[in-house]
Amino acid sequence: MSEGMRNWFRKHAIVSRKKRLACSKRFHSFDTAKTVGIVFRVEEGVVPPEIFSMQKFLLKRKVQSSAIGYCDSKALPEELKNTSSLEIFTRQDLNWYGRPVAENVNKFLQKTYDIVIDFCRESEGYPYPLKYIVSTVQASMIIGGVLYPRCPYDLIVDAQQVCDTGGYVEQVRHYISIINNPQAAVKSAGG
Repeated sequence: MSEGMRNWFRKHAIVSRKKRLACSKRFHSFDTAKTVGIVFRVEEGVVPPEIFSMQKFLLKRKVQSSAIGYCDSKALPEELKNTSSLEIFTRQDLNWYGRPVAENVNKFLQKTYDIVIDFCRESEGYPYPLKYIVSTVQASMIIGGVLYPRCPYDLIVDAQQVCDTGGYVEQVRHYISIINNPQAAVKSAGG
């Protein structure tokens, strides 16, 4: 199968799913959000530690969270099989053109979230399975860290050049905390 045909199916899959979704857009802060979805990439068999710290942060604030990650390997590495608070899928969970078809992905996409945070920050090589999830998830607000053609983000925290993933998480926390919060906006402005 040609790569051009595969790309056509990829675009069509996103567009057709988006047409079926009905989710109103609304900006949330951690004070107004009740559910948060976290999307991330597993690299070299390691879950970024910031994912766990974000989950702890949300748990303290009594916000329900679901996290799903993509590991670009044929099988799930042994060290990732006991991550009960995370859902992870691999290449074996993709159909022939790269759309995730795993049950854990379907469960993630069936939920409606107040906020979805995409922790992938690569402008080159952004994996299609994660792009599909972020583009078709039902969320009032989607936050990401990289701008690409037709990106679905409502808020882009472009900290790519200036900080590591931990710094990116702090920037996301900062900006989400001041949304819809007049007191935080005044403090942030120096007032």
